[in-house]
Amino acid sequence: MKPANPTWLGQFSINAKLAAMVAVFLGVLGSVMGLALLSFSVQSGVRAYVGGEGLWSNGQKDATYALTRYLRSGEPRDYRAFQEAIAIPLGDRAARLEMEQPVPDPAVVERGFVAGGIAAADVPDMIFLFRHFQQLAFFADAVEVWRQAERYVLELLDCGQQLHALIESGSLDPARRQQFAERIQRINSLVTPLEQRFSSVLGEGARETQALLLTSVLVISGLILTFGLWACWRIALDLRASIAGLREGAERFAGGDLDYRIPRRSADELGELSSAFNTMVAARRDAERELLDAHAFSDLVMENATNAIYALDTQGRFTLVNRRTCEISGYAREALLGRHFGALIHPDSLPALNLRYAAMIRGEGPILHYEVPLARPDGTRVYIMFSTAALERDGVIVGAVGAAEDITERRRADAELLARAEELARSNRELEQFAYVASHDLQEPLRTVSGFAELLARRYQQQLGPEADEYIGFITTGVRRMKSLIEDLLSYSRVSREPRAASEVDLNALLAAAKANLHAAISDSGASVHSERLPSLRADPAQLTQLFQNLLGNALKFRTAEPPRVDVSARQLDAAWQLSVRDHGIGIDPAGAERIFGLFQRLHTRDEYPGNGIGLTICKKIVDLHGGRIWAEPAAPGTVFHFTLPDQPA
Repeated sequence: MKPANPTWLGQFSINAKLAAMVAVFLGVLGSVMGLALLSFSVQSGVRAYVGGEGLWSNGQKDATYALTRYLRSGEPRDYRAFQEAIAIPLGDRAARLEMEQPVPDPAVVERGFVAGGIAAADVPDMIFLFRHFQQLAFFADAVEVWRQAERYVLELLDCGQQLHALIESGSLDPARRQQFAERIQRINSLVTPLEQRFSSVLGEGARETQALLLTSVLVISGLILTFGLWACWRIALDLRASIAGLREGAERFAGGDLDYRIPRRSADELGELSSAFNTMVAARRDAERELLDAHAFSDLVMENATNAIYALDTQGRFTLVNRRTCEISGYAREALLGRHFGALIHPDSLPALNLRYAAMIRGEGPILHYEVPLARPDGTRVYIMFSTAALERDGVIVGAVGAAEDITERRRADAELLARAEELARSNRELEQFAYVASHDLQEPLRTVSGFAELLARRYQQQLGPEADEYIGFITTGVRRMKSLIEDLLSYSRVSREPRAASEVDLNALLAAAKANLHAAISDSGASVHSERLPSLRADPAQLTQLFQNLLGNALKFRTAEPPRVDVSARQLDAAWQLSVRDHGIGIDPAGAERIFGLFQRLHTRDEYPGNGIGLTICKKIVDLHGGRIWAEPAAPGTVFHFTLPDQPA
């Protein structure tokens, strides 16, 4: 809403008005401080010049005295005293000459004044006064007096140098000695009035300048302050009118008049506040209606919630409950309201819960996911899990709110699941024990059959003939295959469903161990095993050794007429290593590559990979336990088995 006929001040924001007021007073303060600093700098510079004049005068007097004494004594120490004394006015002269340059070097000026005995801290004020006030009459007169006095100092220096030359050469006669004495006295008499005049002119000018600066400070400050007070008065009138309108609107709103509209008198923040106030009043009616609807909605949600929802006072008495609370507890709403929660809790769990609730009321944190048995009025017991948090009002805890869930069925299901898990673990132990016993019992008759078949072949080979040899070969081969199957079954039972403790292992060492275990088979078949440098991983070394042994053994058993060849390689993935074991055997049909890892699966055609079903199943189980995967791919020639192992398993 646009303001109606705003004043010219009403076009600006309050921030702009306040900023203008602050700017006025900052201007006054800055002007006063600037002039005060200027006055201080001038006064400090004048004080330094007057002090320097004293040092200059003392140096000149000391130089005159030392030169007079040198004239009489001819001693070198008196001449050195003269040089040290006259260096003071000469240093001031060097500083003045540098300050008269278009762009003076402050370092040169400082060295000159310091040589003249002036403190280095006073030099900046002296340079400022010389550079900015040299056009003023008093300071120009003082500098001119300074120049005149320096001429006599230079004359005194020349006199001293001439006298030193004559004394050193031994040609100083009484007549010249008298001339030098009169000359030194004349220079001293001419310099003294100039020194007095320098101090007088500079001091009088400083007093006049200080008075002028003080007058300027007062006049400028008064003008700026007057303008600032006038501007503040106009701003205050404008703000007062807007605030009066807001106050009237607030009084009418408090009286229940929701139709009154506050007129907007300005475009500043108070005008925006008036518009916002009008918008707030207009929205109040809608808010009251929405509040009623929200209460109805929250009541509906609470009553139909699947969890118990409740509120308690600081003493633990129920002040609010929903329908589900009544259903879980078995109490009617009227029976719960005002009742302490301890009436619902089983006596064995009540003391600990009372302590926890008291701690929460003291502000020590909410009660989260707390499980407790509940005693119902009909004598049955249910288990609930609840969370309760303190309810604060104006920083003071006035009660608590919470929600509870009936977990009786869940606890019963968990107990059944635990019992089944224990039964399964017991069955696994019995199965493993059975595998050990069965493998032992099965291998005993096999050893008997194998032994007698080999004995029969050795002793009666000539008598039995070729056909008997073939039958004995069938028996021997069957026995070996039966032994291999029993060993695989025993290995399968040894591979635990949970991986054993992992450690840092070198896969190169594990591959070497697997090759050592198959040394006889590798030698008999003429096989060769080639490998790249394999990584070190955290894993179960016994299981990975068996994995390599099964894959190598598979390549030795199912091969072509050529001597077997096996290649082992590894490559780094994002978070794992992929290892590959490739043989050059009879190969595998792609259709069979997906099912050769199933227990007792075997492919038999020439174009397919025969495989060792249970051996490959053991390989898959080992890789699964280490968090990886294994798969087979046809190669030309042979088959390649890929499996992944995590770089750092959890």
